Amino acid sequence: MGVEKIDTKSKILDIAEGFIVQGGYNAFSFRDIAEAVGIKSASVHYHYSTKADLVSAVMARYTESFFRQLPDPTDESLDPKIMINGFIDGFKAKIVDQRDMSLCTMLTSNKGILPESVGHELAAFYQFLLDWLSRIFVRLEKIDEDSGLIQASQLLACLHGASILVQGTDKPDFFDKALSRWKAHCLPSSLL
Repeated sequence: MGVEKIDTKSKILDIAEGFIVQGGYNAFSFRDIAEAVGIKSASVHYHYSTKADLVSAVMARYTESFFRQLPDPTDESLDPKIMINGFIDGFKAKIVDQRDMSLCTMLTSNKGILPESVGHELAAFYQFLLDWLSRIFVRLEKIDEDSGLIQASQLLACLHGASILVQGTDKPDFFDKALSRWKAHCLPSSLL
């Protein structure tokens, strides 16, 4: 596969992701993508035959990229408190500070209209994320896996809820207020 073909596919995915973050699943057509990339609509169809294929590819790339950035949750040399705080800070930097909704939040808000393949990619992302967070909470709290999953679910719900609150009120400090107990609970021992 030539470099140009890879670059075109990457551009298509980048543009589609931007449209989704700004307006959800129905925020764009293949014609919109083609115009933004500077190609013909048929070229978008060449790479992705349907919108479901395109958005599934966006989600798969997002999931892979996201999890490549996360440390191994079972690495005993890493402090679980630092990993949780780093995750919270990373979420804030990527979502709240950029004044965007997350790709997954936007797609979740469209869950009722998503094709099955996109719904599967979205569910897979959340399951990976819950598993990762759960493993950290199991280490941090010395709890069983079910309790770790509860903690992970609560943190994830708080993160998403806080980001929506910030968008709805246009008050970024609500994020820090909403996450203050999590941040205090997960202060590394060196800062206590």
